[in-house]
Amino acid sequence: MHMKALLGLSLLLASSTSLADEGAAEYRLHTMEAIGGHTVAFFDILQGKVPHTGHLGLHAGAIADLSAIVGTLFEVNAPGGSALPAIWENPDDFAAKVADFQAAAEGLRDTIANGGEIGPAAMALGGACKGCHDDFRDE
Repeated sequence: MHMKALLGLSLLLASSTSLADEGAAEYRLHTMEAIGGHTVAFFDILQGKVPHTGHLGLHAGAIADLSAIVGTLFEVNAPGGSALPAIWENPDDFAAKVADFQAAAEGLRDTIANGGEIGPAAMALGGACKGCHDDFRDE
C-alpha cells in the first residue's frame, strides 16, 4: 500500500513538472506575442498606416515595461513556441541580446516622453529585436 502511494505521488510530481514546463512555454509565448503586437502597432502608426500618433507613447511604454521581464521568461528550459534551444545553449549571448532589447525599448520610451527624434530610437528597437530573433527564434 505504501509503495502504491509513493508511485502515485511520483507520477503526480512528474506530470506537474511537465505541466509547469508547458505553462512556462505558453506564458512566454503569450508575453512575447504581446510585445510583438505592441511593436507592430507602434510601427503601423509610425509608418502612417493608422492615424493614432497619440498612441505611440502607450505602445512604447508597454514594450519597455514588458522588456523588463523578458529574461525571466526563459529561466526555465522549456522549449516551445518559437524559442530555439540555442537560448539555453548560449545563455551569455542570449542575456546580452535581451539587455540590448531592454535598452532599446527603454530608449524608445524615453525618446518619446522627452519629445526626441523617434526614427533612430525606433530603428534601434527594430535592430535589437532582429538581433535576437536571428539567433534565438524559429520564425
